[in-house]
Amino acid sequence: MNVCKYSLTKDPPFIPTDHLRRWIEARKQSLEVTSIHREVTEGIQTTVMPFYMGRRVTEDRKENDVRYWRYLIRLENLTMDRVQLRERFLKIFSISGNLESIGGKGVVGMQPVLSPECPVFQYHSHIHFPVEWAHVWGTFRFERHNGTSLDVKIPSFPLYDPTSYSNSSNENLG
Repeated sequence: MNVCKYSLTKDPPFIPTDHLRRWIEARKQSLEVTSIHREVTEGIQTTVMPFYMGRRVTEDRKENDVRYWRYLIRLENLTMDRVQLRERFLKIFSISGNLESIGGKGVVGMQPVLSPECPVFQYHSHIHFPVEWAHVWGTFRFERHNGTSLDVKIPSFPLYDPTSYSNSSNENLG
């Protein structure tokens, strides 16, 4: 069977094994999209999808547990201009009252170019905190083909441990 030419009518369907089904069920919470946050700045669309991964339990006190999230960011150039991502600036405010700033060149070691030929760049990253809730926002600095800068908003998005809140309070976090 040539997998590049898979036919829904001729070839057998893909069915997960029992092992894969159990793996998916155990990680269901971190595989499901719970919220999508989108912002468009001067024709550049930024979409963020955060995922709660779980927590590492500490022996001494629950408030010392470390929680883990991953987030996917998709950048899409909706214009006919060529722009290059140069820097990122993030602010993270946690429930403990701490405000942290993170910045640097590009993302995940890259400074991608978004052009009409290749308008989309997508990446994911991870973050962890010893708190059950935090809020993230910021900007991406792009350079236009003429050398001028363009600051593109990263939409504000929550990071929360859904096991720490009732369903009714989760709706108020996003």
